[in-house]
Amino acid sequence: MLLIGLDVGTTNIKGILFTPQGQMVASASRPTRTHYLGTEIADFSPEEFWEDIQAILRELVSRCPSPERIVALSFASFGEAGVALNKRGNPLAPAIAWFDQRSWEVMEAWRSQVDEYEIFRITGMRINHVSSLAKILWERQHRPDVYRQTKKWLFMASYLIHKLTGEYCADYSIASRSMLFDIHAKVWSERMCQLAGIPVDLLPPTFPSGTPVGEIRRDVAGDLGLKGKVTVVLGGHDHPCGALSVGLRKKGEVVNSTGTGDVLCALIDPARIDRGFFEAGVSCGCHVAGSHTYMLAGTYAAGKLVDWFLENFSAESELPREQLYERIATRAASAPAGSHGVVVFPHLRGCRTPHNDPLSKGAILGLRTTHTWSDIARAIFEGLSMEVRILLETFTELTGATYPEIRCFGGGSRNRFWVQMKADVLSRRMRINAIQENAALGAALLAGIGSGVYRDADEAFQNLSLDEETFVPDPASTQVYRQMYETFYRDLYPRLAPINHDIEAMLKVLP
Repeated sequence: MLLIGLDVGTTNIKGILFTPQGQMVASASRPTRTHYLGTEIADFSPEEFWEDIQAILRELVSRCPSPERIVALSFASFGEAGVALNKRGNPLAPAIAWFDQRSWEVMEAWRSQVDEYEIFRITGMRINHVSSLAKILWERQHRPDVYRQTKKWLFMASYLIHKLTGEYCADYSIASRSMLFDIHAKVWSERMCQLAGIPVDLLPPTFPSGTPVGEIRRDVAGDLGLKGKVTVVLGGHDHPCGALSVGLRKKGEVVNSTGTGDVLCALIDPARIDRGFFEAGVSCGCHVAGSHTYMLAGTYAAGKLVDWFLENFSAESELPREQLYERIATRAASAPAGSHGVVVFPHLRGCRTPHNDPLSKGAILGLRTTHTWSDIARAIFEGLSMEVRILLETFTELTGATYPEIRCFGGGSRNRFWVQMKADVLSRRMRINAIQENAALGAALLAGIGSGVYRDADEAFQNLSLDEETFVPDPASTQVYRQMYETFYRDLYPRLAPINHDIEAMLKVLP
């Protein structure tokens, strides 16, 4: 038996064929086609996503020595972004990218009309411009013709499942990113829909991750080259899917997912979600395994910050991306801990946790003529790692757990220099496994659960046969980073926030 895990990401869309033991048989990918309309304003084309998924599946089937052994597939996907469909099931407009900031003013106006803590208690989310609700409200205000014709609003993964099977559905973990889902009752919240003025039936039926949806339609399967019946299974949000693949199954454990953003995820008792969680700027939602509830905190720009630096300040920016990543890591490693006093504040897309401030901005501080490209490169990784320390301390304050070990996954975990730096900054052991494609693996495990290959998530994880590597803190570097953090870094946001808000006000009057 073989399982397909599809990872619908911000940078790439990937498809990987796995054995039940987690061994890769074949892989295929396409760059995620993102259409930028302005600064941090971007759309996705649903039709292009469907084209790319078909191309990836065809390639996987062509590379599979025994296509008839493929039994199921599932999706791990970014959250929030979604597709407005008409009564015939066709897209009415481009999908607003999950990180898009155009809906900020709409959500600020809505915030003044509601009780934000009530919303957090229901949905596990603070009001923000990234949520699916923000996108729906923006469309209602700025695309009224589209909104009037919308019969169903689907998350991107739900749209792709609909194209494969004809069914409308969403899993609990993706629904948790909408700000419309009751994460305790595990249903669409009538109260939230009432507050937003959105009919509940605009949203798809929801089910636990690992629920079989149905088989790929016969005409689609034939076009993809599939030889037998393949079950489509509900997957989940990419971070919880990756967390499943590295074994996040009990409280007191934490995982770090590093890709476009940088995220920490831990399991919690939902009964403990209170105003402290609200004030800390974390979000909570339904895990992809069992009935667990997760706590999520993160930064909006991690890998994106590295990409930005390479694209704008590297003379070799035309080289293949993997080579550029290797070179920035090598150059950054040539500078000492502390980067000769250069400090990078990595809020290029605002602040998610703990301040929930979309107007926060990035900065490079401490520059002198003696500083080099390598100093700035290292300072980028140091700033990103310092932000993860803020997230980890937030988790400890909320739960009391010390989290002595962190399991890492995502594209950033391939950068061993970065993982070691996190070990030094956090003063924690960091573990990575050899698979590197953890979101896709998590989706494949869910496909196996839904198709009967495994009984449950415990059996799925126990079946995996993956090598792991552990990174331990270097005492000398840890001492430097502790001093940096305690002396100034943890206080940078409150010092810079007034300036950044003044800059934002100025931007509104500039030509």
